Amino acid sequence: MFSPYGLEACSLREYQYKSINYVISSTFRKIFNTRSQETVDVRLEMFGCLQAERTIAIRKLKFLNKFSVLHNAVCRVFVAIAKTELESCCTDF
Repeated sequence: MFSPYGLEACSLREYQYKSINYVISSTFRKIFNTRSQETVDVRLEMFGCLQAERTIAIRKLKFLNKFSVLHNAVCRVFVAIAKTELESCCTDF
């Protein structure tokens, strides 16, 4: 499983997700010495590795949930934006 530290705060484009997924798939291809995408997909599922989009979306939801309940004065300024983004993330699932 890859570590998407900090990516939940960024808005990524589709090609960036594809690049991350490519790196993960290539790593699994080398580990299991295969060229078959089907084999890689099975191994990813066996190890519980989600697609980059899903992993980052889950981390973003957790981040926004924690952020929206903070009592810090600076964070309170951006709570409305965080809640709006949280609602839009929830509709994607």
